[in-house]
Amino acid sequence: MLATITEPSTLTDRQLTTSITHAHRNLTRHKAAFILHLAEFDDRGLARTLGATTTADWAVRTQDLSRRTAYEYLQVGRALRPFILLTGAFTAGDISYSKVRLLLQYVTLNNELELLELARAHAITELEVLLAGHERVGGRPRKAGNRLSVAVDPESGRVNFWGSLDPERGAEFLAALKAAELSPTGDVPEPEPGPDSSNTRFGTPIAATRVGAFITMCHITRTNATEAARTAPGAQVNIVIGPDDRASLPTQPGAASGELLRSILNGFFAVQIRDARGRVLNLSRTSRLANAAQVKVLLTRWHYRCATPGCTCTRWLEFHHILAWASGGATDLDNLIPLCPTHHAMVSNGELVIVPDERDPSLLRFRFPGGESYTSVDSGPPMLDLAMGQHSDRYSHGPVPKGDEELLDVWEHQDTFDDVTPGHTP
Repeated sequence: MLATITEPSTLTDRQLTTSITHAHRNLTRHKAAFILHLAEFDDRGLARTLGATTTADWAVRTQDLSRRTAYEYLQVGRALRPFILLTGAFTAGDISYSKVRLLLQYVTLNNELELLELARAHAITELEVLLAGHERVGGRPRKAGNRLSVAVDPESGRVNFWGSLDPERGAEFLAALKAAELSPTGDVPEPEPGPDSSNTRFGTPIAATRVGAFITMCHITRTNATEAARTAPGAQVNIVIGPDDRASLPTQPGAASGELLRSILNGFFAVQIRDARGRVLNLSRTSRLANAAQVKVLLTRWHYRCATPGCTCTRWLEFHHILAWASGGATDLDNLIPLCPTHHAMVSNGELVIVPDERDPSLLRFRFPGGESYTSVDSGPPMLDLAMGQHSDRYSHGPVPKGDEELLDVWEHQDTFDDVTPGHTP
């Protein structure tokens, strides 16, 4: 018997949010059962007995799946078989299908538990960053070299070009394109009005300005124009060496560490070496705005995007004082964080709270409405609160989003001890 589905319009906001979460968890459980059973169906060769040439054909005919989806489900179901822990988490609804697909690209019997713990601890946007650049299981080897093809149409004279660049050369190309977009002598056209229409010092050029930026890049090369624009954050190529001695490109985490190290030795890129906490550069109260060096470090620390969990915005970034400047907050790296304009406004309006832990300042809490909390440890990718264990957000101090005041677990007793006689034991 099917359970009755409550009419969404009759639910409160909190009930609707909870319903979506529960429905997705149940959907994940049923999807896991479907995928695993479909793989078993294929193993038993039941398609032929039911009038289909393959399991995919049967699924297309009877389950209304597209052929592409049917093959994808079969591939996932087969790949899951050796991994008991991952399969168990999927069938329990603890790990979403999207995370399962991502993990299957990297999981082995030796790292299964480690990757599963990462998946449980982080939202998928942070998980993608953590796994990018790691060796894929059975993946295609990286193509050696770079390719660029140029062809001139003899009739029209138009030039067609195409090709591919490895992450290192690609980073250089994108940085040059950004410098060209910001060049005051460029041919970058005025884009159509819109929320992301104008040039910004952050992120790669948008579609509306990309062609003009490329033409300007050609002009800069031909005329040796001023290099002032090349100092912008979006026009830099920086390799970061972390505490694990692994090299990475913050904007392109899929780049192989070994090849980046070779680029460093050859003197091609600037290098930033950060320790486990990345603590450098403080301006204290001498300036309210972050300087250029601080901007570079902050962008590197937060992977050139908004630090808010789940946000992938790389443009129009602003640098927020965690302890407000007006309240005495310093312009130091420990007190600054890059935010997109939307999340910066949410912080200003009290809809999103970013607060360091009172007992351990290395824990930075991101509190969303409804009691949802994420924690960044030493400026690392924010982790889901459930994965923090004894270090989870207890809501025992600090501000919370508007409407969540009742979630604060603070003991506030109005009685005094003035009437207690010293040395008297009740």
